[in-house]
Amino acid sequence: MKLLETHTVGLPVGNETKPVVTMKEYAVIAALDLETSNSVLGIVSKIAGIVDGVKIGVPTLLESGTGILSKVRDLMDDQLLLVDLKIADIGFRSGTSWSGTNGKILEKLRGSGATHVTVHGFPGPWSVAEAVHIGNEVGLGILLLPLMSHVGADIFFSRPIEASGFERSCIVAGINPNLSGDLPVRDVTDGILSLGETIGVAGYIGPATRPEDLRRYRMFTDKPIWCPGFGRQDRLGRSLAKQFQDWADVLGPRSAAIVGSTIYGARDAVAAAHEVIQIRDSIKSVRHLTE
Repeated sequence: MKLLETHTVGLPVGNETKPVVTMKEYAVIAALDLETSNSVLGIVSKIAGIVDGVKIGVPTLLESGTGILSKVRDLMDDQLLLVDLKIADIGFRSGTSWSGTNGKILEKLRGSGATHVTVHGFPGPWSVAEAVHIGNEVGLGILLLPLMSHVGADIFFSRPIEASGFERSCIVAGINPNLSGDLPVRDVTDGILSLGETIGVAGYIGPATRPEDLRRYRMFTDKPIWCPGFGRQDRLGRSLAKQFQDWADVLGPRSAAIVGSTIYGARDAVAAAHEVIQIRDSIKSVRHLTE
């Protein structure tokens, strides 16, 4: 199995971090957006050796605090651990020093065992730039959200964006958005993708529920795209196998499928996780034979 680029991640090694986590092709991430730490740890202990990583959300962190991340890490060895905070706060720079709220939030995850964290792009260039800068310092890959997977998400993300105003805002933040390429920045989603490419995020969150938008993502970037929306969220009437097929066809190997209730809501989470992996592996095998 090929491995994609190694990210520096927040696994404690003395007072330093080391690049020890890699992302597999067509990775499967179990989203465990549960309200109690016991529920999360119980499932992680059963499926950690099956899936390629775990996503922990805000409900769990509010109940148990960030201390649960080290407990999850202990069960996962060196797999991916995404903290889904959807950070959307202030980036502030004085001289060469970043001291905004985004940075303060990310500092709380230093040494936690997390490898990636989600960050919103709509607060603008300084917010994203601070997140990437501090993320690099504390060993976290920043995953930007140009769009979301739920019904109605496009109401605001699809709003037109005025390219010259977007460019001016970037320049004020000391960022050259490089809008002279072949892809026009038409709406908020395009703007966030362009911003992420300019600043150098680790990857993006893209909706598995919207294959047409995943195609647009891939036109902007060759970075890893992590996709929630598999299973019950799908609005196109597709089976799980068809969802995986479309995801793989559109994005290729530099992608991750984030699967939630299909695994944690099943009567047998282990069997469900194995079934998801079997679907992924069968699609991957066919694609490798045809490439």
